[in-house]
Amino acid sequence: MKPIIIIFLALMTFGAGNLQAQTAESVQKTEQSIRKNGKYAIMAMKAQHLKTAVSTGIEFKTFSEKIDFQIIVCGELVKEISQDVALQSVIKNAVTQHGLKVLVCGLSIEQLKVDETSLPKEISVTKNGLIYMFGLQEKNYKSIVL
Repeated sequence: MKPIIIIFLALMTFGAGNLQAQTAESVQKTEQSIRKNGKYAIMAMKAQHLKTAVSTGIEFKTFSEKIDFQIIVCGELVKEISQDVALQSVIKNAVTQHGLKVLVCGLSIEQLKVDETSLPKEISVTKNGLIYMFGLQEKNYKSIVL
């Protein structure tokens, strides 16, 4: 019985080291699998998520200008954008300098009584952010909700 335990422990020890190297390689391959003409979308509902989505979109567009990267903003974040000049600047830069598409949810505008004119002119409005996201998924966009 002892030899089986020793063999098992040896396999676990040596196998774990080998597995670690494969994991790092696998991570790198996965990160490099972004398509040069890919279609990606992120739904953001918090300011930090919006900033992260923008920086990810910029990184994608640096990789390839052919990438279509869209950010859909819903919930309280819509109101926050209407009142926060710094967030407005982040969005303006994302759209004008990097070619990202940023949309806000019309339901959020309506429910939170946001003055649409207080949003950056670079933002498009979709009647319902969730329906828009489902539409993107039907068009084979890779999408996540933050």
